[in-house]
Amino acid sequence: MKASRRKIMLMVMTCCVMLIAACSSGTSTPSVSKSNNSPENTSSGTNETTAPPQEEYVIKILTQDNNQIKRSDETKIGKFIKEKFNIVFDFVQTPGNYTDKLNLMLAGGDYPEIIKIQDNATFDKYVRAGALLPLDDFAKNSPDFAKMFNVQIPLWKLTAPDGKLYKWEGGVPVDFKNYVEVLDIGVRTDALKQQGWPNLLSTDDYIKFLKQALKDNPTTNGQKTLGMIIPFAEPWGMQGISTIMYEKGGRYTAAAGNMGVIWNQVDKKFEDTMTNEYVKESLGFFNRLYREGILDKDSFTDKYDQFVEKLNSGRALSSWYVVWGLSTANQGLIDAGHPEMQYINMPVRSMKQMERNEKRQIRVEDTRPFDIYAITKNAKHPERFKELLAWGATEEGRILLQSGFEGEEYTIVDGKRVPTEAYKKTLTDADAQRNVGFGLFNFLGNVLTNGQDGVPYTMGFDPKIQDELGLTKGMREAYNALGWESSKDYYLKTGEVANTGIAGTVSIDTTSDLGALHQKMVDFRVKNSTNLIIKPQNDEEFETLYQSIISDYQKLKPELVVNEYNRIYQEKQDQLNQLK
Repeated sequence: MKASRRKIMLMVMTCCVMLIAACSSGTSTPSVSKSNNSPENTSSGTNETTAPPQEEYVIKILTQDNNQIKRSDETKIGKFIKEKFNIVFDFVQTPGNYTDKLNLMLAGGDYPEIIKIQDNATFDKYVRAGALLPLDDFAKNSPDFAKMFNVQIPLWKLTAPDGKLYKWEGGVPVDFKNYVEVLDIGVRTDALKQQGWPNLLSTDDYIKFLKQALKDNPTTNGQKTLGMIIPFAEPWGMQGISTIMYEKGGRYTAAAGNMGVIWNQVDKKFEDTMTNEYVKESLGFFNRLYREGILDKDSFTDKYDQFVEKLNSGRALSSWYVVWGLSTANQGLIDAGHPEMQYINMPVRSMKQMERNEKRQIRVEDTRPFDIYAITKNAKHPERFKELLAWGATEEGRILLQSGFEGEEYTIVDGKRVPTEAYKKTLTDADAQRNVGFGLFNFLGNVLTNGQDGVPYTMGFDPKIQDELGLTKGMREAYNALGWESSKDYYLKTGEVANTGIAGTVSIDTTSDLGALHQKMVDFRVKNSTNLIIKPQNDEEFETLYQSIISDYQKLKPELVVNEYNRIYQEKQDQLNQLK
């Protein structure tokens, strides 16, 4: 689930960039524009003035995104790269199972020069096969790259069997305020207004609110209103988000993914998922929703497409966890003549989390193993690509790749980038986005931090501008009515940064006996989570069934897996200390 949902979230945030723009505080910014950055007068990542190589270097990039761009030089940014480095990227569509394709390519030795890998297991295979080029010397000789990824590089080395650097990743590093990832409950604003704008928070609050909202709105646009929708049929559905209540409190994050263990951010240790008290509360919450007729019965068979269809129709009063499509649904409702029906993301906490009132641990990923990039031994001119990669880590490179060109996408006011109206309009048009090249060059790095001027490299990530341009009028009015200063106001005031660090790199060999046991733990939890949601008719029956299930679960000896995770974590911590 982590990789799948985080991949979706990255796609959504890329689109979000196209809906928002920004200005912020900081120091001066170098000027980047077509007129003053010709190949002859612009420095590269090596800080040397060089003429572009004469031979055009075309590099294939595998993609599963239907970006409609075949060659990078069809874009403004791509043209600049061609003029400066004489490198062109050929985007090749790869339908089907991407990981299976990578495995086939590895077996045949026909993998591309620059490769994207979506998990550490596949990355490990490529390293062990000698398919990837080490980047240790490159990092030493590229000070901007080394500085930008100073936290990540030791963690990236940890994932290689020989401790060398073979990869870089997209979407890191992250500035917490630029990327507050909180996926809680999407709530329909007209229902909030009907009940006097309650500040929902506890699970009891939601049960009471949704019961009344269903009474007040039995139908929506001629269809039966649904209390809460969830795509449990997705692979990351029942396995991941049915138990995810644990991340809403003050101790845990989803750094360990959605397998048999969860990460205790405070105590720095792995714990068993199935027996966690917040996981129990999560399943108990869904059982109450089911008993009250609030949970859509089709949630157990609905995949993402069915979920989106219901969300976009406005039939649902709420959605669990999958809130990254709210803006799209809202615009559709406006276009359909129902601007009063909008969705906003609101927080939720279990009853024990409410009692403890701890600071929420908001995950900030230090690594993204589902967004790995590497240079393979099939690269014809690896040094030329490395030169481009080094430039991409400079201030000039980062601004151009993520903000565009001065005078076109932004101007400089008091030393800070300020987005132009043309830029703002571009961000609402997918074709215009592609024409500039935004989102197409993530393989050159895509950092979620601020430039030297204090403005996010991707200007649209400025929190204030995210709301200014990313929220509909109805969404802004709803947050104002709730007394929030921004859409992230509650989370910033009640949460704290929880960097994933090593925790996100720990895994057990799936081919080992413990790996097989780990999968049994997951399968047991998925099967019995469904039973705990739909079978109990009251709280007493839920407790009885839960205790019986846990008794059977303990027979698997899940502590063996938990102990191994903690052993590997400590081992990696010792290795990291040596790599720093």
